[in-house]
Amino acid sequence: MKAAASQRRLRRLPPHLTAKLLCAAVCTTMASGCATDPRTGQPSFQQTFASKDPCSNNARNIGVAVGAIAGAILGNQVKHSNSARVVGALAGATIGGLIGRDMDQRRCELSKIAKQYDLNLKTSTVSADGSVIDDQRLNAVSNADAIKKNAVGMIVEMREQSGKGGHFETNSDQLTEQAQRYFSAIADSYNARLIANNINDPQEKASYISQVSKRKILLIGHTDDTGSSRLNADLSERRAQAVAAYMEKRGIPKESLFFQGAGEAYPIADNGSEEGRAQNRRVEIVEIADTANFDRYLTERKPRYEFYRGSDAPSPQVAMASPATPPVVKPAPVKVTPGKTAAAIVGKAPEAAAANATTIPDGIDFGGTPLSTIAAADIGQLSSKSSGTFRLISNAYADEPPIMADCSRDRPRVAHGVKALQDGKSYRTSEYLPGLYGKTWTEQVNGHQVVLNKLTVLASNGAAANLPEFKVYTNYNPVKNANPTAALALNPEVNTYLGNKGLLYRMFFNGKGGLSCADVVFGSDGGTSAKGGRLIYARGARLMSADFKPTLYQK
Repeated sequence: MKAAASQRRLRRLPPHLTAKLLCAAVCTTMASGCATDPRTGQPSFQQTFASKDPCSNNARNIGVAVGAIAGAILGNQVKHSNSARVVGALAGATIGGLIGRDMDQRRCELSKIAKQYDLNLKTSTVSADGSVIDDQRLNAVSNADAIKKNAVGMIVEMREQSGKGGHFETNSDQLTEQAQRYFSAIADSYNARLIANNINDPQEKASYISQVSKRKILLIGHTDDTGSSRLNADLSERRAQAVAAYMEKRGIPKESLFFQGAGEAYPIADNGSEEGRAQNRRVEIVEIADTANFDRYLTERKPRYEFYRGSDAPSPQVAMASPATPPVVKPAPVKVTPGKTAAAIVGKAPEAAAANATTIPDGIDFGGTPLSTIAAADIGQLSSKSSGTFRLISNAYADEPPIMADCSRDRPRVAHGVKALQDGKSYRTSEYLPGLYGKTWTEQVNGHQVVLNKLTVLASNGAAANLPEFKVYTNYNPVKNANPTAALALNPEVNTYLGNKGLLYRMFFNGKGGLSCADVVFGSDGGTSAKGGRLIYARGARLMSADFKPTLYQK
């Protein structure tokens, strides 16, 4: 009777009183996280929502507020009474509080683990648009409240500390004994079952487990840029997989775990100093609420190109190891079939030319000019970290890293993709760039037909999904030569740089066939012709550059 009477009184409440009751309900729900402003005697917003203490209830309180608002909106949308809106708000606050409380507890536990084991540990927040901001900076951002209210995850970054060793045995994917102890504690802070055991209400516990079951946890291994890039990527992948497997043993569901060997591709500091290299050698634990936000995070993630270091390759004016007068490479004898065009060579097997690639003298002449005379080609802004635009093979480097000037200043950087711990398969987040999904591009340069087969690039971050086939058919004449043999056939390593106007696709040939490297710029909106490009090759005592703007082969 009393309950019914209370409900009738709630129904008669005017909207402004309902709103006040809603606010009171929210404050009551998050009372444990409220603090008092000594000047006013009222709860302090800073302490309630923006506390810098990782063991405060900051995220929980935000989760409560967002959940309460969502519950009220839901109640209003289904045209329930004022009392229904209040009940909906309280239900939303409970669910939102569960998610926020989980974030709070993890940050608090991680801060304690870091102190106990003297770890260099940093946490960051993943916002709803997939961008990342570290927690120390977050409170200084003008829209911090909006970011926190819409956060979809957090990142825990564990860096190596100079002079204290790393998480793994030297050149191994085996965790040290000390690392096993602190990774056990860290894994336990993510264990939903352990956390759920502290929730007494059965419905609340079920809601929490249901929400947490949707999350994705990605373990990323990072290295500095010393040594072999490929070996670094391979080792970092094995280490990331080892930590993911270790977390599974500690009770994290296998289907929610992913790993990546990023190698040197995502530096956070300058590799020119030992301190910077130590910061780059790190493990990241990325926790995202669900699949959609996981995909968005991976799509928005961009390398810090300003920390990329170039190669030790000679400058364009320095002689490469080649004879003073390079011989001209002649193609092998071929059958004559009139009426065929250059497109007829597309898709042919590499034949035996690949085996002979390293023996071809420095003699394929692409009719270029000295490297210093190359013009610019614009692909737009590279990333949110870049203030200017990137111009392919430009002579002005003031606003961009020197490696961006031309491919001879760069070197291949190998990074493995995200893989699922459950089956080891690659995790794909997007479609492919237009015209760059297993396609073939070709152009004749100074009489030599140059062919690029199997160009496949992901649309999300511009990463090359595979190594392409690069072939050169010297002195190609389609009338006399219908089935030629490639004088040079390689599978070059590739770096890609995605701008807002296009993609720089960069290949490295390591001097084979006299070729140093090649840059090709593709438009981001597709098209049948590259926007620009250069072949960089040795000719006598100089590096030379020839225009290379391949077109899409269409049958």
